Amino acid sequence: MRLKKIAESALQWLFTNYLQWIRRTVTICWDEDNRYGDSQIFGFWHEDSFFMNLVLEKLSHKTMPVDVIVTADTRGNYIENMVKRCGGNALRVPDGYKAFAALKKIVQDSYEKTHSMAVALDGPLGPRHEPKKLAFYLSEHAEEDFVGISLSYSACLRLRRRWDKYVIPLPYTTVTVAVKNYGVVNKNCIPELPTAAPHTGIEERMREEPSWRQTTY
Repeated sequence: MRLKKIAESALQWLFTNYLQWIRRTVTICWDEDNRYGDSQIFGFWHEDSFFMNLVLEKLSHKTMPVDVIVTADTRGNYIENMVKRCGGNALRVPDGYKAFAALKKIVQDSYEKTHSMAVALDGPLGPRHEPKKLAFYLSEHAEEDFVGISLSYSACLRLRRRWDKYVIPLPYTTVTVAVKNYGVVNKNCIPELPTAAPHTGIEERMREEPSWRQTTY
């Protein structure tokens, strides 16, 4: 048990410090089609979970604080630690049938407090790029806009043996973040969602438009 805790602490230290290194060296190009309100439902693909910590950190300055729905198992410990480091709050939800009670409470709380929420659309275990209904259920019942977020990386490591092909961005990379507002979405009418942010035209727009939003950490 002691060795397990030591290993968990070491992994948390590694993930957190690598995230700090990425924050200092990565350039973010924003492609936004969204009017930020008091609260919204943000959806992203599970493979982008690592870098989404920094994306949500930036978005929290444009909307209300962001609660991130995170698995309740051991994997969620690492995720929760990084979410908190980036100023967010983790909502721990069990996998499988045990999730119902926790999700019911999240929906009830959404009526009582003004917070944005973020959820991995195909999490926690896939299939990859097949969105589940949770984000849209929250959008429908809380009557909040659903905002889809997709990312593209100029250079990254991709763990292809994982079901989600998890992405670890490399330092000094450019990450394109596409943010699109779909309005209030019914859980039975899920829109077509891009699996990655478009690269086309981003570099040209950055050169031609000085006002193009570019952030270097």
